[in-house]
Amino acid sequence: MPVEQSAPVVRAGKRDSLDKMVDDIERIANAFSRFRKWLDTPVQPDQPKAEGSKKEVPPFDIQQIPDAMRKEHMPISARLMERWFSGELNYSATLEDQRKEINQKGELYSESMIDRTTIKMDWVLRHARAKRQYDRLVNFDIYGSRAYETLKDILGRYRSRGDLSPWTVSDYDIRKLHREFQFQRAAVESSFEQKALQAARRLPNAGVPDDLTGALGAFNFYAAVAGVTFDVGNRKATVTHIVVYVRDGYSFEGVTDSRSQYLGHWSKNGVVIVPSYVAANLADQPWFDFPVVVGSTIANLYEPGKVYYPVRNRSFREWQTRHRQGGDFIIFSDYRPIMLNKPITVYFE
Repeated sequence: MPVEQSAPVVRAGKRDSLDKMVDDIERIANAFSRFRKWLDTPVQPDQPKAEGSKKEVPPFDIQQIPDAMRKEHMPISARLMERWFSGELNYSATLEDQRKEINQKGELYSESMIDRTTIKMDWVLRHARAKRQYDRLVNFDIYGSRAYETLKDILGRYRSRGDLSPWTVSDYDIRKLHREFQFQRAAVESSFEQKALQAARRLPNAGVPDDLTGALGAFNFYAAVAGVTFDVGNRKATVTHIVVYVRDGYSFEGVTDSRSQYLGHWSKNGVVIVPSYVAANLADQPWFDFPVVVGSTIANLYEPGKVYYPVRNRSFREWQTRHRQGGDFIIFSDYRPIMLNKPITVYFE
């Protein structure tokens, strides 16, 4: 994010005149520079202030975001981000590598980079937009032509066996079951910026995403074969049981310039959303980064948590590069087993 030059400060509220406050603005710009410098060096212990020293705008550490998330009622999001910060260096060079769970070394993600416990289907389905997509998946999408062709290809590999237990083949591991028997998905389109824009349109002073968006962003439900039978001549196979689950990659990929996905303006007290940032991001346009001061008095410039700093995906990638730590990982929720009222039969001839 471009911070070498002094950046304007925008107030999220009633503005005071800053015509005679050049020195204060310069201090804010310097604080923003210290935020950038923090990416290059570990945070040092607080030093005693020299007597008579000038007041300074407190810098921001992105490792404060999980605590800020909890203040915004986003506990699951906070837990996942803390896992990322504490993890060993791990990332995928491309989106395709992430889909295949291949890291920067060309190796399969280790088991330590798989989260199987944090996300629960019951929690996900309490969100109406997720429930709608789940219902669409299990009632319609699994019966579509694309799902049929995928099932035909998957089950055709096991046609000669005449008997198949997907769970046994997968060693009762959802990660392996997904790799071998997943045949349809449904997207929940709720990226951080899209959710923020929707909220900003409804409530001009709101825009804070909910915990589902903070945790998973835009994610997918997946359906995988869990039970199937073949006829005597192995000319057809009938899927009788499936499982549905969430799989998502927790990472901060994307472009590294000012079009990098905007994640909000953060301080230790929470997040504010600047609609102009969201609009620029959605239009894939570059945008100058600048801090936001919340409050109505100049004293807020020096209050910890009152200055909010723009955070993007690249902020985490830069932190990861500088500190050689921070692990992208794959999320699997628990799964919902479903016995199909309308079994799916595929024909091989």
